[in-house]
Amino acid sequence: MYYSMKTSTSLMLTDIMPQKRSWFTKVVKNRVFDRKSPDQVFASLKDSGVEGIELLLPSYTKITEEDIAEVKRMLDQNNMPVFSVHQTLRFFTKTRLGEIEELFKLTKFLSAQVIVLHMNSAGKQVFDKEYITAVHKLQKKYGIKVGFENREKFIGSLFRPYGWHAEKFSSLMKENEFFITFDTTHLAHSGGDIVTFFKHNKDRIVNIHLSDYKSNMLNSSLRPLRFKHLPLGKGELPIEEFIKLLRKENYKGLLTMEINTDLAGMCESARIIHGYVSPKRAS
Repeated sequence: MYYSMKTSTSLMLTDIMPQKRSWFTKVVKNRVFDRKSPDQVFASLKDSGVEGIELLLPSYTKITEEDIAEVKRMLDQNNMPVFSVHQTLRFFTKTRLGEIEELFKLTKFLSAQVIVLHMNSAGKQVFDKEYITAVHKLQKKYGIKVGFENREKFIGSLFRPYGWHAEKFSSLMKENEFFITFDTTHLAHSGGDIVTFFKHNKDRIVNIHLSDYKSNMLNSSLRPLRFKHLPLGKGELPIEEFIKLLRKENYKGLLTMEINTDLAGMCESARIIHGYVSPKRAS
């Protein structure tokens, strides 16, 4: 493919290895693997144009070095590289520097390029000079970039707008010289414009969590999940304009589908992406 952007999809480790599911991951799982083997899933994804994956590390599940090695073996066997590693979702505790270095080691082992860190897991550490310096040193040491992901606006985040507010988040990332994992649904849910955000931050964005989004009558943080992280074309975001903009700007980062759907829906979204970046369709 002549185009430098890499099309990826987010997959949870415990979906690839269902025997490792905890009570939490039995509830929170990816429908892509419903009644299908990993080999079938990876073959279908590749046929639709998916070039690699973002590996989401599970919550409330003990993952060993042997588990990671087994996942790598399965992915190598199916010629499906890991482009990025998404940290374990944290709800009440902060990710300390020691844990972040362990993430770098794991990511290096998987030959991935990007680590996704959540702003809520970083918390006020993003204002701490020691934390900022340490992250930069780890990036240089391992040759891996950290993309801090913008969070979505909800009641508990109102006093921390630097995590979700488009301008405040952008300013903090620029001030700290941090890279960005840009989540389109999170930004739209927080009242931002995805096209404008990319234009303002294109030099810092290394990973895009792409999904569609639909607003609804409950204009609050209590919106049902069914309106978030939708397959492409199922919401109201300017997906075609956005993807064509990425091509026009020669975006060289990751375009990671983070979509709540089944395998057919994931593959259809991948085909939509490649249709919009095709020279025949790009304006």
